[in-house]
Amino acid sequence: MTSHLGLDLGGTFLKWTVVGHDGAEWRCMDSGSVPTRAEGGARAIVAELVGCALDAGARFGPVASAGIAVPGRYDPVAGTVRFTPNIHVDWDGVPVAPAVAAALGVSAHLINDARAFTLAELRLGAGRGARTMVGITLGTGIGGGIAVDGRLHLGLDGAAGEIGHLTIDPDGPRCGCGSRGCVETYAQAQAIAAGCGTQTAEEAVEAARAGDGRAVAGLAEAGRYLGIAVSGLVTLLNPDVVVFGGGVANAGDLLLGPVREELRARVHMTSPDAVRLVRAELGTLAGAIGAAVFGAEASGLGQAMPKTVAVPA
Repeated sequence: MTSHLGLDLGGTFLKWTVVGHDGAEWRCMDSGSVPTRAEGGARAIVAELVGCALDAGARFGPVASAGIAVPGRYDPVAGTVRFTPNIHVDWDGVPVAPAVAAALGVSAHLINDARAFTLAELRLGAGRGARTMVGITLGTGIGGGIAVDGRLHLGLDGAAGEIGHLTIDPDGPRCGCGSRGCVETYAQAQAIAAGCGTQTAEEAVEAARAGDGRAVAGLAEAGRYLGIAVSGLVTLLNPDVVVFGGGVANAGDLLLGPVREELRARVHMTSPDAVRLVRAELGTLAGAIGAAVFGAEASGLGQAMPKTVAVPA
């Protein structure tokens, strides 16, 4: 069984995992995390990534590949990060994948964290066995990914699957991306908390479970807007399954019930009830697991993937 390293760069923690692959099955072998110390700037963060990579590699012997999930945009050719909305440092061409590759002596690949989540759930989690899958992460923002014919679809530059920035109201509120009426403006954690009359989305879920009418209605409204976006995706992609992850997904049927109602109202070119709407299974390690799988597959050491550009060791 070959070992592959996954790193997940988060605003609070830097997570790592070593995933084993025997040609057919994937298995998470070990994992850990350290605080993300953004106060030192981009180069300090990269040094943390390299340190975690070396420590993880030492636990399970040499790893065959590495993948790094980043919460933002990146350059897949140069292996650099362009922008991280929740990590406020100036990346300015600082090498990320090349630094990890040089430390480990293997190729390294960057991937967006929501796409990593999608790949992890496709291979090891709630989407196992799916041919076509949509992954959606619900939290501070809304991220996503798309898998078609069992392969993660990345698009031109790795940005395919930005589900949170689908326009559902052309005259809606301004979104952080610069557009208007994105689904993220209606169903992100802050919007849910405001609609439910709570300080946080977690409190909104607790209040709704306790029978608070405003919280129940607020989650239903967010689910309705999310369902409008998902209806478009189902009509376009006809997926087997839509997997919902992130803290807000813990609302379960309080949120996903209204999503299902929108599908039944809006999807008429296929059977909306044939599409499974499920919660993710891999928890907070999904990003690191997906990064490890992506690094392996992009290096030609796992299931075939679309052509990507490797950062050599």
